[in-house]
Amino acid sequence: MERVYVVPEPKRLEFTGKWFKFDGFENFPKFIGEEFKVPVGGWRIVKVDRDGTGVKVKEGFVEVWGDEKVFYATLIQLILQGDGHIPEVTIEEGFFFKFRGFHLDIARGGVPKVETFKSIIRWLYLLKYNYFAVYVEDLFPWKSYPQIGILRGRLTEGEWNTIVDYGEKLGIEVFPSLELCGHMEHILSIPEFRRFSEWHRPMEGCLDVSNEEAREFAYRLLNEALELTRSKYVHIGGDETWALGRGVSLNKTWKFEGPSLYERHHKRLVEIARSHEKIPLLWGDMISGMYLAGDREKWAEVLQSDIWRDSIIANWDYSPESIDHFRRKIDIFKSRGLEQVACPGLSNWDRFYPNIEVAIANLRNFLIAAREKGILGFMVTAWGDDGEECLFSFLNPLILASMEIAEGIGEWEEKWMALTGESKDVLKARLLFGRGEVSDILKHALYSTPLLRRIGRERLEQIVKNWGGLLEDLKDVALPKDLEFIRRSIEVGLNKLRGKATVSDHIALARLYSELWLSERKPEGLELIVTRLWGAAGRTDLNLQ
Repeated sequence: MERVYVVPEPKRLEFTGKWFKFDGFENFPKFIGEEFKVPVGGWRIVKVDRDGTGVKVKEGFVEVWGDEKVFYATLIQLILQGDGHIPEVTIEEGFFFKFRGFHLDIARGGVPKVETFKSIIRWLYLLKYNYFAVYVEDLFPWKSYPQIGILRGRLTEGEWNTIVDYGEKLGIEVFPSLELCGHMEHILSIPEFRRFSEWHRPMEGCLDVSNEEAREFAYRLLNEALELTRSKYVHIGGDETWALGRGVSLNKTWKFEGPSLYERHHKRLVEIARSHEKIPLLWGDMISGMYLAGDREKWAEVLQSDIWRDSIIANWDYSPESIDHFRRKIDIFKSRGLEQVACPGLSNWDRFYPNIEVAIANLRNFLIAAREKGILGFMVTAWGDDGEECLFSFLNPLILASMEIAEGIGEWEEKWMALTGESKDVLKARLLFGRGEVSDILKHALYSTPLLRRIGRERLEQIVKNWGGLLEDLKDVALPKDLEFIRRSIEVGLNKLRGKATVSDHIALARLYSELWLSERKPEGLELIVTRLWGAAGRTDLNLQ
């Protein structure tokens, strides 16, 4: 092999072109070695005293210095590429960002099995992330409220502790991402908690924080979560509380007080987190009013509060806008002297497969701006809106790309193949499936949603043509099971668009998808997707396209 790849691109990488035969290390850390199947052999690791962090491979031994989490991950990356050999290299590493995080939504669809969590944590460790936030909403193991999340696969205390323990052993701090004001739809829909809803429809998810009993309920949820949080961070939510001040609380005064209610409630949440010696993270959309067209100025008043100086702002934006757009977004908080992390998104929500085109543009432009502005770090987000159909396995390339874009030079495709052993043909399939006209349309084609009726005939004809060409390009490529499901879904979707789909097409997809879901998730939530696919089969049978 002519090249050696390291994620993220090191500050210095010198490769002599020589590969040594490698039978394993005699003194590699036992736990990490077992988890990554590092062979045991005659090579030695020698720790030396040097500035920074790095690795120097010589014949029969490797000199290492600096951050152990980083240099052991780098050694594993080298071993993965060697096929029984290891390269003669000198590598020096450093990072722009102190906070390098991944944020996973498990509350909208499928809850990962413990082994899936472990697999994700291993991947984060290998790529040199240091934080993992788990978005739980109603799925945290609260002792005082065993009814919350009970039918949705909520984590047990034992499962949560196992996940946190595993992360600690690999240097990944795992912490909960909570919702304590907005997006509490599953909690507020439980009969005994409906009275805490701001809106007449609890699925709006907004807490009536003008109600003292409702506030105390949220504070107890936070306190109990903090008792099981070992990380120095906790995410207290705070996003998209659009109904706040417009429902029950408005009926009390007939005066819109959403911003002041928000500020007082979150001030208390921040104080509780700080009393537990935790640093709270908070979504930045409401305190800046950035996504509120009509009420932006009113909500922007909240940004003046000093309480946010005791928090870290999670500044989210999932659009493929320009670098200059993200510079301005970052300056909203930076100009106030507020600490922040940039939160791009993987465009995996409301889809069976991520829109890779949008995700990469968003990641590249947001993270380049974040690096220029010198902020604390980044937290890449993967959401599960509308059932979380997108399998967790489809996120791995984008998790790698995120780190390479943030900390390296952004050339991630070759590194993905080097670390996974995947062929160019399979990577090509991943990228083709991630085109917007595939990933954004596939679900709607399978379910025959109203969106299809809003797409013009000319565009639909072009989609049919392009999907047909895509399948022709990939007809001889052997794909892993998860990608094979996407290929078959495109075949069925194409038949739907041509009016040739059969009942058995949908049923076969439902069976294959169920196997994939159950291989990585608890069963709760699967019934939603199966019902949709079988419903599509029924509509096909009745010719209700």
